[in-house]
Amino acid sequence: MKNTLIALAFIAIGAASTHAQSSNRYDWGIEGGPNLSTFRELNHTSSDPSPMVYGSAGFIFQYNTKKILSFKTGFSFQRKGFQIKDLPFLSPDGNSVKNGKGVFSYDYITLPLLVKASFGNQVKFFVNAGPYVGFLLTRTERAILDNKVVYKASGTSGLSNFDFGIAGGIGIAIPIKENWMIHAELRNYFGLYDIDVWKEYGQYTNTTDLRFGVVYRLGFRE
Repeated sequence: MKNTLIALAFIAIGAASTHAQSSNRYDWGIEGGPNLSTFRELNHTSSDPSPMVYGSAGFIFQYNTKKILSFKTGFSFQRKGFQIKDLPFLSPDGNSVKNGKGVFSYDYITLPLLVKASFGNQVKFFVNAGPYVGFLLTRTERAILDNKVVYKASGTSGLSNFDFGIAGGIGIAIPIKENWMIHAELRNYFGLYDIDVWKEYGQYTNTTDLRFGVVYRLGFRE
């Protein structure tokens, strides 16, 4: 199922690119930057998740209409996750020894489909929003005690390989040459799909990216 969705997404982007070439109004580029990520657990445990700083990077494709609207997509590698502070470490007899920390990272390929509205002449301010899908590559969990990793494991057991939610952001784009622009955007990915296979804790992703990008413009709005 995951491979089918990825193949369909590539076909859709390719078709959009072909149409955009014929109308000469599309942009492509790369973007990435740090993010602040955590999980929302509706069924709270005794240790609530705290945010972690990770990052994302990928390519973008944008089709421009003749008005203020654009349609933006692109694949990104995105690391999400959280940490559990004051994680108790137990002795063999089950007594607590001291508190450490648990760090959890989830690597995704993320595909948003955004509607974008831009305002301004040269320097443009923009807002965008739309759904996204994510495909889990792997999860890594680490237990840290006295600043040392005492346990590490990777895998996807107990997790859905699929994520879904709503993405939205605001930003600014600045031209640097006739066909080049740089931009900065603050974008939130709000997960709506419980990735816990057993539906025990209600785990939903929540990540805010600070994205910097460089875009090459092939054609301009009329």
